[in-house]
Amino acid sequence: MTKKIAVYGTYQETEQPRREKRLKTRIDGIKQHYWYGFKKPRLSAERKKGRYEFHSNKNKELYKAMVNAHEYMPKGYVSVSAEKFNDDPEKYGVKGEWIKREVRYETD
Repeated sequence: MTKKIAVYGTYQETEQPRREKRLKTRIDGIKQHYWYGFKKPRLSAERKKGRYEFHSNKNKELYKAMVNAHEYMPKGYVSVSAEKFNDDPEKYGVKGEWIKREVRYETD
C-alpha cells in the first residue's frame, strides 16, 4: 500500500552565499567573465510558495523525509519518492524556514 504525504505553504530562504559573474578586461585587452564570491551572505527577503509530495511504502522513510522538509524548502512543486529525497535533499530544495505550513496524509 503506497502512502503519500504532502507538505505545502509559504516560506522564506535563509542566508546563503551568492556568487556573481562579472565581465573584466584583462591586461591584454580581452574581456573575460570571472566568478566572484561574497564574504557576507545575501538574504532573499521575498516570500515564496512551494509544495512537496512524498510517496513511499515505508513509514520510516516518510518520517525522515518530513524531518528533512523542515529544513529544506521546495523549489516550486516537487513530487518525489521519500527515499530519493532522503539521499539528496539539496537537489530538491534550498535551506530556509516555513512561515505557514500544512501537511496532508493519504493512503491508496
